[in-house]
Amino acid sequence: MNLQIIGSGGMWNKENSASYLIDNHILIDIPNGSCKNLYNFGNNIENIDNVLITHFHGDHYFDIPFYLLKKSKEDELDVIIYCNKDGKKKIETLFKLGFPSASKKVLKRLNLKYNFSKNFKIGNYEVTRIIVSHGDFKPAYGYIFKNDNLTIGFTGDTGYCDNVDYMASICDYLICDCSLILGNESHMGIDDIKKLANKYPNHKFVTSHMFSETIKEAKKLKIKNIIVPNDGDFIINGEDV
Repeated sequence: MNLQIIGSGGMWNKENSASYLIDNHILIDIPNGSCKNLYNFGNNIENIDNVLITHFHGDHYFDIPFYLLKKSKEDELDVIIYCNKDGKKKIETLFKLGFPSASKKVLKRLNLKYNFSKNFKIGNYEVTRIIVSHGDFKPAYGYIFKNDNLTIGFTGDTGYCDNVDYMASICDYLICDCSLILGNESHMGIDDIKKLANKYPNHKFVTSHMFSETIKEAKKLKIKNIIVPNDGDFIINGEDV
């Protein structure tokens, strides 16, 4: 498995908005600026054929029109988008707003499919979609990827909740919302990540969706199983895991 951090930030700082790339073709969230970020890190958008959306706030899916338009101009036309059923309408409405004259032609050319399942496979990964707690916004999801060698999880935007604890208990790596210094009902904080790291010392916790002050404080941590990444970092880099 290869896992690259395309974005580790929130909306209001210089870091890219939270997004992650698995094995060069599976993208977790596609926020504003994702296509540019992928180019900057040397990734080919044509290779991306699976896009998983954690929830439908703009900073998690607003680059989908640019991605679909680019894919329609390439030879690799297969696209699967994983989301809830309401997401299909939101994505296609946004695409029509962004490119009103091209949308019908693009959607007709693409081999675009949607997957609304809670459990599915992508290649050799068994994937589970799991509800998390993002304040008043519903639904919001995390995702768990599992193969024979490794289990990794992505919390998406969430406050600390039972399903986050469950993900932490089974995942070798958990990419966590760590927006705040002190977490609340909508977003986790450094206090929550420290709690998880202490509770599950053999698992690794990767902070994400961080605001500027949070990044400064998180980088002061001296806890071995907490990783505070930079945009573009490979958290996992090797086919053997």
